[in-house]
Amino acid sequence: MLFGIDCASVDDNGDPDWARAKADGPISFAIVRSNYGTAVDRTFKRYWSALGDLEIPRGAYLFLRFPGTEQSVGTPEEQAQAMIDTVGDIDATDLPPSLDVEFPGGRAATGLSAADAIQRVCAAYQILKDHYSVSPILYTSGRVWSEDLDNPNVPGLLDSPLWLARYYIKEKLPAIRDAARFDNDHWAPPVPQPWGDASNWWFHQYQGDATGFPGFKSTVDINRFNPLVNGDTGERVKWVQRRLGCAESGTFDDALADTLQAFQNKNDLVADGIVGPRTFARLCWQKVAAD
Repeated sequence: MLFGIDCASVDDNGDPDWARAKADGPISFAIVRSNYGTAVDRTFKRYWSALGDLEIPRGAYLFLRFPGTEQSVGTPEEQAQAMIDTVGDIDATDLPPSLDVEFPGGRAATGLSAADAIQRVCAAYQILKDHYSVSPILYTSGRVWSEDLDNPNVPGLLDSPLWLARYYIKEKLPAIRDAARFDNDHWAPPVPQPWGDASNWWFHQYQGDATGFPGFKSTVDINRFNPLVNGDTGERVKWVQRRLGCAESGTFDDALADTLQAFQNKNDLVADGIVGPRTFARLCWQKVAAD
C-alpha cells in the first residue's frame, strides 16, 4: 500500500519530522496547501522545501473558496493566480497543482447555483492549466460532485486525475495504516459520474484529521495512491496510453508495460512497469494530442 498525507497550517503541526514520516509512515507522497483562496498558507514554503530535500514526491493544492458569509474571497482567477505566485515553477518530478473543490458548509451557503459554482471551478482550473501547461489534479468527492454540483459533465475537466475524499474512519482517531483494510477494493471511493468507471481515481483521502501519524504532533489527513499495473483496464489505462502515444485500448498489456518501462528508463525512474507516484507525476507532465 502506498500511503501519503496532506496537510496545512490549520493542522497546527509546526515543523513536522518529515524524515520520520518518510521512514516510519511510510509516506510515498505528500500534498500541502499553498493557498486558502488568495491567502498564502504560512507553512507552505517550509514544507515544500523539506519535502524536496528528502526527495518525497510532493504536490501543492489550492483550497478554492466560494462566496458566503465571510469576507470577500476573491475571484477564482485571483485565487488561481495567488497559487501560481506562491508555488512558482513546478518540476516534472513533482505532482501538478491540485484544485480543491468542496463546500464545507454546503453549496447553499454560498448563494450560488450549481452552474455558477462549476463555472468558478472551471475559471480557476483554466488559469492553472494555462500557466503550467498541465491538467491540474482535481480534489473532490462523489458526494460533492453529485449533491453540490448536480453531476456536471464538463469535457474540459475529464482528463484531470482525481483525488477523491471518502472517509471510512471517523475523524480525530489514531491513523489507520493497515493495508489489509483495503483488500479487494474495500473502501474504494465513489467516482463522480462523468469520470466513468469505478477505478478511475489516483488518490483517496480516506481518513481526515488522523492522530498519531509518525512525525506529526497534531492531525493530518491520510491518503493512499492507486497504482496501475499490468492487467488493469479502464479509463486510467487510457489516460496513461494517451501520454505514452499508444492506442487507447483501455487494457494494460505486455506491450504497454514495455513502453512504460522505456519511459521510466528515459526519465531516470525505477523501470518496474508500474505507475506509482513518481511515474504518475512524470506522466502528468507529458503532452497529449488534445493539448
